[in-house]
Amino acid sequence: MKSIMIVDNEKNVLDEVKKILEKDDFNVITAENSRKAFEIMDTNKEDNISLILINSLIPNTQTPALFSMKPSKKKDIDTTKKDDFLQKPFTREQLMDFVKKKL
Repeated sequence: MKSIMIVDNEKNVLDEVKKILEKDDFNVITAENSRKAFEIMDTNKEDNISLILINSLIPNTQTPALFSMKPSKKKDIDTTKKDDFLQKPFTREQLMDFVKKKL
């Protein structure tokens, strides 16, 4: 089972995304801020997390989105690629398509 971490300060977003992903048999870890996310990553092996979705803004806009990154690539993060962002609000289908593409 693949694990996905969601980092978002909006509890309703965390809960809804978690519910959607768990229905598709993903293990979901949530963090309400980056500090909590780092604490979780310190106590878990990074290799156990397949994908991280982080509350963010699409570059050069004020559009809220989820930014995707793989923990193993954290040194090579490029936040300029728009295809690494899922604009909010999104549908269940858009979320699942996005996650599957990123995995």
